[in-house]
Parts: sequence; structure tokens; C-alpha cells
Amino acid sequence: MAERQTIKSLSKELKTLRSQVREMELRFESKLEKALEKAAEKLKSRVEASKTRADTTPAHGSGMDTSERQRMIAETAYFRAEQRGFSSSDPEKDWKDAEIEVDRMLLEGKPKNPVTRDRKAATRKVRSGPSTTA
Repeated sequence: MAERQTIKSLSKELKTLRSQVREMELRFESKLEKALEKAAEKLKSRVEASKTRADTTPAHGSGMDTSERQRMIAETAYFRAEQRGFSSSDPEKDWKDAEIEVDRMLLEGKPKNPVTRDRKAATRKVRSGPSTTA
């Protein structure tokens, strides 16, 4: 008889524990669904933001605006002329060569500022002036 009461009480406890576990599972599933919905919303907004950025990317594919590209070309053309000491310079040729160089660097994914400047060499050429000997 004592065994039957023990079994009955254990059965009731087991039933109670099962219902508590089921309630915990339901709460957990609810929290998990909410967290997944938030994550999906964040992901959706990120995807939309990246689409917006992709839509505004310049046609040359560099990821920078046209004025920045023009600035880089102008700097590169200037430094080309400076390296020659501004002697026998052809500004149109410098610009075209700089355009080619900048576009190549942008397409290859090089750093945004491709211009490297040898200040000492440029200063020596400028100070010494154009050569007068033929």
C-alpha cells in the first residue's frame, strides 16, 4: 500500500514537472522566435542599405565619387610634371597618363591615394631649374 501511494505521488510530481518543462519550452520558443524576427529585420535593413550603396556607386566601379577620382587624377598629373621639374611638360598628356594610372589602380583595388611623391627628387629638380645644356 505504501508503494502505491509513493508511485501515485511520484506520478503526480512527474506530471507537474512535465507541464513545467512544456511551459518553459513554449516560453523559450517564443523568445527564440522574437530574437529571430529581430535578427531578420536587422539583416533585411543591412541588405537594403547595401543595395542603396550599390545603387549610388559610380559607374567606374571604384566605390568613390567622381570628384574624388578627379582629385586623384589631378594630383597624379601634377606630381608627374613636378618629377620632371615642370620642364617640357604637356598637361594634356600628363592628365591622360594620370587618368589611366588612377583608373588601373582603382580597378585593381589599390589604396585610395595612389600618388607617391619623391619630395627630395622633385625639390632638387625644381631648385636646379631646367637644364640649359643640350
